Amino acid sequence: MKNVFVVGDIHGCFDELNELLQHWDKEQDQLVFLGDYIDRGKDSRKVLEFIQNLVQTDGAIALKGNHERMFIDWLNEWQTERFIRNGGKETIYSLLGTDTEIDERRAIAEAYPQTIHFLKNLPLYYEWGDYLFVHAGINPALPDWKQNTEHDLLWIRDAFHYQTNPTTKVIIFGHTPVQMLHPEPQSQPWISSCTTKIGMDGGLVFGGKLLGLRVSSTGTYEWFEQQKHE
Repeated sequence: MKNVFVVGDIHGCFDELNELLQHWDKEQDQLVFLGDYIDRGKDSRKVLEFIQNLVQTDGAIALKGNHERMFIDWLNEWQTERFIRNGGKETIYSLLGTDTEIDERRAIAEAYPQTIHFLKNLPLYYEWGDYLFVHAGINPALPDWKQNTEHDLLWIRDAFHYQTNPTTKVIIFGHTPVQMLHPEPQSQPWISSCTTKIGMDGGLVFGGKLLGLRVSSTGTYEWFEQQKHE
């Protein structure tokens, strides 16, 4: 592939994802998702099914996000309140479509075994030439970025954002809404002053945008965005 087309955090917003991907050229672009497909938005099930299909039929790369980790933890009855507190109820309703009193974990496990297997086995990063794609970032204190734990790659924030990038790669990440990274809140991609870190979480579910970026093999960038539907 000549290019990579990378998509920021989706959080159950299927219509916005579908519209953003009108800019994706499947013949020229390797499609990469940065994680956080579920929670907060109303269409987590549709997003998951759509992305699974893109991985299987079009060779898309779907990385694991911390929200996928929280969902798996909830299924395993660990850190259950953290999942619910961060938009998990919307995901449960999207998957089950019912408010009746049932064993939600068991019902989801029985109805979606392939989806659960898919989420458990999502990769934590993707390398492409001089670029590294990861959900949250890396721990810059480690001598080799490949020594990062899953927790680092899915959860890190300030220690990554505001310290020198120790790698030789441009790191493209999501996780932290760009509104928190810019000096003045805005929904545009965030590029560090050293230009080697690019934030792609447009804060879609908080009234922001779904962000897309085409990276060419020659190092040029082309940005795309999709507004949140009312």
